[in-house]
Amino acid sequence: MNAILVAVTTSYDIYDVDYSLAELENLAEAAGIKTVFRMFQKLTVPNAKTYVGKGKLSEIIVAIRAYDADMVIFNDELTPSQLRNVSETLQVTCIDRTYLILNIFEERAQTKEASLEIKLVKNLYLLPRISYLREKESRIGGTSGSLSNRGAGETQAELDKRHIMAEINRLKKELENQKVRKEAQIEKRKRNEIPIVALVGYTNAGKSSTMNSILEYIGQTEKQVYEKDQLFATLSTYNRKIQYDKKEFILVDTVGFVSKLPHNLVNSFYQTLIEIQHADYIIHVVDSSSPYINQQIQVVMQVLASLHADHIPTLFLLNKWDQTLDSSLHILGYSSLPFSNKTKYHLKELFEDILSHVGPSTLRTKLLIPYKEGKLSHILEETSIIYHKEYNSTGTYYDVELPIKEYHLFQPYDLENMVN
Repeated sequence: MNAILVAVTTSYDIYDVDYSLAELENLAEAAGIKTVFRMFQKLTVPNAKTYVGKGKLSEIIVAIRAYDADMVIFNDELTPSQLRNVSETLQVTCIDRTYLILNIFEERAQTKEASLEIKLVKNLYLLPRISYLREKESRIGGTSGSLSNRGAGETQAELDKRHIMAEINRLKKELENQKVRKEAQIEKRKRNEIPIVALVGYTNAGKSSTMNSILEYIGQTEKQVYEKDQLFATLSTYNRKIQYDKKEFILVDTVGFVSKLPHNLVNSFYQTLIEIQHADYIIHVVDSSSPYINQQIQVVMQVLASLHADHIPTLFLLNKWDQTLDSSLHILGYSSLPFSNKTKYHLKELFEDILSHVGPSTLRTKLLIPYKEGKLSHILEETSIIYHKEYNSTGTYYDVELPIKEYHLFQPYDLENMVN
C-alpha cells in the first residue's frame, strides 16, 4: 500500500516534526507500507474535528491524487469522530499511529502472553471505533479475530461491540491467571536469591545485541537471542541465566519503547514488563549516535516511572559509541559507560560492572555439623564444593563453598557463629 504521512506539530512536542515523521515512516515500513509523501501542520492543538485544519485536508486530497496514495497515516491517536471525519473527507483508508503500532505488535507477538496482551489492547482501541474500522481491518493485513464482515449498519455494529466486550472480559481473565503464574515464578527466583538484571531502552537501541555480546563474552553463544536492525524486531522477553566466577544472575532482554506508545499498551503489557519492576539492576541501552538521544531517554524514563521502576539502580550504556560524534557524552546524574556491540568496546567493563552489582552466589565458610544432622551433611555434599572434610568427636568438620541461597540451612553450624 502507498501511504501519505500527516503530522501536527505543537510547541509541546519533545521531538521535532521531521524526526517524528521519519519514525512514523519506519513504523509504516515495519508494517509493509510504503510512504510516498510526508506533510505536517503547525497548530496550537490538533483540530478537534479533523486533526488538521480544513485547508490542510484539501492539500492532503491533492497529494493523494498526485502520489496515487490509498492510505493516510496520522502521527497521533485520533478520536473516533476525528477518524470518521477524515475518512469521509479523504475517501481512502485512514489510520493513526496507535493502530499502526498495534498491528506491528500483533504481527510480531510470539509468546502466548504477548499475543494475549496485544489482543486486549487492540480490542480496547477498536471498541469505540467499530463503526469505521470493522470494514478497514482486511485492507492493511490486520486480523483482530474480533470483527465480523457480515452486513452493515447499526445493528451489526452493536453485535460487533458486544462481541468485542465479551472478548475483552475473556482476555482480562486469562491475563490475570497468567499474572498469578508469572509473579509466582519471580517470587521463586527471589527466594532463591538470584538477582535480575534488565536491559531496557528505546526500540532499536541495541538491547538484544547487548545480550548477545554478553553471552558471547562468557562463551554461551548457544543461548543468543534474535536480533535485527529494525523497530520492534521482537516483542518477546528473553531470560538467560548467567553463571560466571561464582556468581549467577538472570539477564532479561525486554521489549523496546517508542515515542507516543499507546497508554493501554504499557498498562496491558504486564507479563512482558513485570521483569523490569522486579529487577535488581537496570542497563539502560542508549543509541549514543542519535541526535535525539535526550528525547529517547526521556521516553524510556517516563515508561519506567509508570512501572514504578525509576528508583532501581541504573547504568546508562552508551551503545554505538563507534558512531557517536560527541566523545564527551555522558548522562548527568547517572553512571554511564561508552560501549559498542560492533567493536566490543568496553564489553569487559560492562560485564564487570554487572558482576559488581549482583554480588556473589556462593560463600566459603567452615562448618561443624553434628552427626545427628546426617540429612544436612548429605545436602551439603550434593550442592557444595568440599575443600576439606574431617571427622571429630562432636561431628563432621567442613571447609566448604556453598550456595548463598542455602546458607540459612547451615548457619547454626558455622564455626564463626558458634565461637561468637
